Amino acid sequence: MSVVINVIRSRVLEQIQSGFAPEEILNSLCLSFEAHSPGAKAGVTILDPTLHTFEDASFPSLSPDYAKALQGISVADKPGSCALAVYEGRTVVSTDVASDSRFAPAWKDLGLKHGLEALVSIPAKRPDGIALGTFVVAYPPKTGLSRGDLQTADAFAEICGLVLSYRHSRSAEASQVA
Repeated sequence: MSVVINVIRSRVLEQIQSGFAPEEILNSLCLSFEAHSPGAKAGVTILDPTLHTFEDASFPSLSPDYAKALQGISVADKPGSCALAVYEGRTVVSTDVASDSRFAPAWKDLGLKHGLEALVSIPAKRPDGIALGTFVVAYPPKTGLSRGDLQTADAFAEICGLVLSYRHSRSAEASQVA
């Protein structure tokens, strides 16, 4: 799998250098993970580092309603796995969303409504270690994620951090021009 990760990392770096839209790169990254992990659904939450809320999300294999519902959620409230992962700076695994006592009922209902029964949320960090969002993998609870899938998800989270850093720098450049 390391060869695949290196190919994907190289492709993402080329896309960044070519000026691709960050959202396009993130969608492609999620779909690439799904192609290598049958049954999984991948997504990215995007943190507003100033407000400490999720400003956007990309879940290409889910209804756009799911990503839209995440907008504006405060990380400090820790309603679900992504906010908890960013807040604590560590990977959060939930093997059974419905019975996970760490999460708010509204967040559980939202996830279950969209078929997210078990998931892992991994902070996507800048090179200096500051989280800019999360890379999320939902998977069928009966099958779980293999150790290899978890290692691949960690690598994708690292790549996602590069894309989110690129997105943040593009936003900063755009606001300076305006």
